[in-house]
Amino acid sequence: MRLVALIGVVAASLALTGVGHAAAREPWDAASDAQRALSDAETAVVLGEPATVRADLDRAERAAGALLAGRPAELGVARKAFADARSAAAAGDARELAAARAAVWGAVLRASFGEATAAAAHGEVARARAWLLVREFQAPTRFTRAAADATVALDGLAAGTLRPAVAASTMRADLLGTYDSRLRAALAAVQETGTSGFSVRRAEEAAAACGYWRILRGSYAAQRNMAGAGRLDAAFDALVTAASAGHGAPVTLRRIDKALEGFRAVPLGPEERIRRAGQLQRFLELVPIEYDRGVEDGRVTLDFEIQEAITFRDAASSALDDLVPFLLRRDPAATRAAVKLVAGLGVSIADASRGRTVADPEAVKAATKEALDRASAAFPEGWGDARETADFDVIEAALDRVQAAAAAGEWGTAEQARLEAYGVFELGPEQRLRGLAPGLFRSIEGLFWYGDSGSDGLVQLVKRKAAANEIASTRAALDEKLAEAETRIGEGLGSSTAVVVNSSIIVFREGLEAVLILAALMASMVGAQRRLRRPLMGGVLVALVASAITWLVAQTVLGSLAGWGERLEAVVSLVAIGVLLLILNWFYHRVYWQENLQDLHRKKKRVLAGTSVGILSAQALGLVALGFSSVYREGFETVLFLQALTLEAGAVTVLQGVALGFAGVVGVFMLVVALERKLPHKRMLVATGVLITVVLVALVGQTVQTMQAVGWLPVSPAPVELPYWSGVWLGVYPTWEGLGAQVGAALFVVGSYVVAEALRSRKRRRLIARVSTQPPSTTDFPGEMGELRLEELLPREADGLRRAGHGDDDRAAVGAGGRA
Repeated sequence: MRLVALIGVVAASLALTGVGHAAAREPWDAASDAQRALSDAETAVVLGEPATVRADLDRAERAAGALLAGRPAELGVARKAFADARSAAAAGDARELAAARAAVWGAVLRASFGEATAAAAHGEVARARAWLLVREFQAPTRFTRAAADATVALDGLAAGTLRPAVAASTMRADLLGTYDSRLRAALAAVQETGTSGFSVRRAEEAAAACGYWRILRGSYAAQRNMAGAGRLDAAFDALVTAASAGHGAPVTLRRIDKALEGFRAVPLGPEERIRRAGQLQRFLELVPIEYDRGVEDGRVTLDFEIQEAITFRDAASSALDDLVPFLLRRDPAATRAAVKLVAGLGVSIADASRGRTVADPEAVKAATKEALDRASAAFPEGWGDARETADFDVIEAALDRVQAAAAAGEWGTAEQARLEAYGVFELGPEQRLRGLAPGLFRSIEGLFWYGDSGSDGLVQLVKRKAAANEIASTRAALDEKLAEAETRIGEGLGSSTAVVVNSSIIVFREGLEAVLILAALMASMVGAQRRLRRPLMGGVLVALVASAITWLVAQTVLGSLAGWGERLEAVVSLVAIGVLLLILNWFYHRVYWQENLQDLHRKKKRVLAGTSVGILSAQALGLVALGFSSVYREGFETVLFLQALTLEAGAVTVLQGVALGFAGVVGVFMLVVALERKLPHKRMLVATGVLITVVLVALVGQTVQTMQAVGWLPVSPAPVELPYWSGVWLGVYPTWEGLGAQVGAALFVVGSYVVAEALRSRKRRRLIARVSTQPPSTTDFPGEMGELRLEELLPREADGLRRAGHGDDDRAAVGAGGRA
């Protein structure tokens, strides 16, 4: 009997050591063979093929022996696992067989970790690379990429740019971080399968968690103590035993979770902590937005939006987990509360996704806000703005998927990833860059859309299914610009000249119109009537206060809708275009300085019909109303025009321009008051009309570009390259849609002017004909013309009358007739 046992031991030893095979097989080949053979054995057990099971287990043992021959500790784990596997196969126990398979793979991973890092520390690049191929990666998401630090470190070691110790340290950190993440994912799977009844998978995940723990054990012991590591050894063994027997072991799971609280195999450095804090804030903010879009009346209406909410919640949870070790030292209560709330969000959204209880969006929003508040309470000072740079990680990950999808010929997926990358850019960095660095913002936007600096835009490349090297070239240009943008945002508010100047021009332009109207109204308030200016200016002050209130109301309303980003900006811009078209209609049909001023003068004459200007007199109230209506219209238009800039750069930056523009308006008003009637009011209004025409054309271009960015209009790049300032100042972008709309707007304005001139010329001819057939002393101009001198409203008509032979006396007679 002993002889038989001895023979069995020797045979097993020879099989596991595999002397003849060890030198011939690469680690990755042996590991792959062992993994496939174990998987085949599991299948054979299910199919009831015992002979196949034994053959597969023999093949797996030989491969594992070749791989682990130089690692006695891992070899011992593998031997026990194979013994368990044979027993499980004989008994038809799928749970124990799955656990044995995971245990063998855990031993292989631990051996690979040790061999690869040791080889790198000794400068053995080839050996390190061979063993590094036997590894796992952290599960990628839309917002995280598979870590390649270990591979890059070996490249540096091979090139001589990294010392062996540095390369080994980098590899160690990469692998430990990966297996730390895998450990927590395995424990979560054990918890989930324990409640759902998938006992085979639970046994496999428990054994996998134990294998990951063995890799991390040394780091845990170094950070905590050996006694704690020993207690966790026992806990993981108990977990595997319970899971293999079909038990959930919730008490053991809680003990493990408590022991691992605050542990990270590779603690984050200061910069990485800030980056993860930004990701936590940004991703949590997006959870209720996506959830609300996917739920209506207590039911899920858009599954895609719910999946988006799950993705953002998971990304936020991952970021929070990485921060927990640091935050626990600052505020344990707030940190634990944040972790609990984020976990609860995951349960609520998952329940909605599975058709169970659908949480109210307001409850999700409230829980998210509380989680953010709790986490922020533990944040150090300065972490509150970390979200500003967190978006760049998401953008980089999405751009990776653009390239991968394009390389695979999946152009629809590539376009979706491109839109996702741009959507994140539009939601976060773009709003800051519009005020901080408009030129840089336009370059990045161009690379996403219509091209910039000789590089085609991604939308062009995807549309024409460009070669991989073309996409890589644009990607490299984008990476460079995005890195610069991240630096600029990190530096905070720098040069906001463009926003300040733009907003000051808007205020000055609209204020100039109000000043010219007031100048026309005040022209006759001289001498004894100068006192009438006081109630008029009172109305102006009321209008200014009302404009400020309108600004505050607009900020409140639009601020609550800021999450809609450029969609709201497009709507505001469309309204602004409508107002501009109305103003231009006034200008080019001479209503603005002809009928409008005529109406104001008519109101002024009626007001002045009173005999006193007491504070509560009808005359005073009329003058106040006149001043108010003359200025508030311009104030309201100014607020409307400023909203797009406020959405882009924030109220503080815009208000700087407002102050500058208002100072210019006040200066012009004082000059107008000083010069009285000497200023050429009509010519200044004409100049203002030309300026507003330019503003209209620019606003049309900017609005088309915004509508393209949100997907409301198609994008057809024009074969021209334009400097960034053409977009910032003139709204000119290299797309056929934008250029066509601007040309159309310009033609509309010119056409309107031509039509207005033709109508006015016909009116002049009729008027000249009437005056030529009547004596000057009896000429009676209709009421609409009777309250102003002819030269004030129809100077060209007056010139026509003089050319017809009526001269200065006729003009006086016409004025007298108008007053009749």
